[in-house]
Amino acid sequence: MVSRLSRVPTPLGGLALGIASLGGAWSLIMPDQSQGLKLTAAIIAAILVLKVVLKFILHPHLIREDLSHPVVSSVMPTCAMAIMVIASALMPISEFAARALWVAAVVTHLILLVGFITHRARDFDIEHMVPSWFVPPVGIIVAAVTSPGMGFEPLVNILFVFGLFCYFVKLPIMLYRLIFKSTIPDAALPTFAIMGAPASLSLAGYLTITDNPSLIMISILAPLAIFMTAMVYMAFIKLLRLPFSPGYAAFTFPMVIGATALLKLEGKVDGVFADLFHQLGRIELWVATAIVTYVAIRYIVFYLKPRPKMA
Repeated sequence: MVSRLSRVPTPLGGLALGIASLGGAWSLIMPDQSQGLKLTAAIIAAILVLKVVLKFILHPHLIREDLSHPVVSSVMPTCAMAIMVIASALMPISEFAARALWVAAVVTHLILLVGFITHRARDFDIEHMVPSWFVPPVGIIVAAVTSPGMGFEPLVNILFVFGLFCYFVKLPIMLYRLIFKSTIPDAALPTFAIMGAPASLSLAGYLTITDNPSLIMISILAPLAIFMTAMVYMAFIKLLRLPFSPGYAAFTFPMVIGATALLKLEGKVDGVFADLFHQLGRIELWVATAIVTYVAIRYIVFYLKPRPKMA
């Protein structure tokens, strides 16, 4: 059992994040079933997160190994992000437990961010950059999305501004790397789907912490979020043909947060734009549900497949 846990893929945290967030997305259009949807998704996500956490507890040397990897280190915070979403689902049951879990997840994310920056700064190479590098600095905005009821408003605002700033600083650098440098290796290619997440996450976070959102902010983030999601949709023509790998988990959260952002935006605008985001949000939610389900099934099939015995 202990040795099997050592083989649990760190990107499994990304699938947990996608599943947990999917429950929250569906609750936006099914508010009467909100608690049940969130809790069901949170329980499934918690099982996956627990496997990753136990791997690192029982094999602590793997933390250093993963942090030294330019791709795997960038997805390590997805477990912390998933725990934030799980904590949010627990709020109606136990505010104390929810807040304690949320704070622990935020602190863990920040520690992993420091570890990521430290290791990447030692051996920086722009060709090591992949879209998952957005996860450590920008993924902290999940704290804003999951902040209702948690308190800590000043901290949440700081984390949101930090994440948004990092996104707009890193985006042109990432685009330069993707356009003018060598192509991303096939093993890391699934991370391209993460290009769809930061703008949508920023929009969802902003709409969560702001009662009266700025039209300027919406005008910047909403078109960018829709464009980035559409770009990932087109990329799926190639990405879904890649041989299965744990990196498939990168397909899930970007799709879910894209739908979440538009569903949140629907209630903040009027007229034709409300109708537009109403329709787009639901289309994206169904696509996200299909992608999360597909990736989960591929994970199950892959890990239930008998492995050839060593001679």
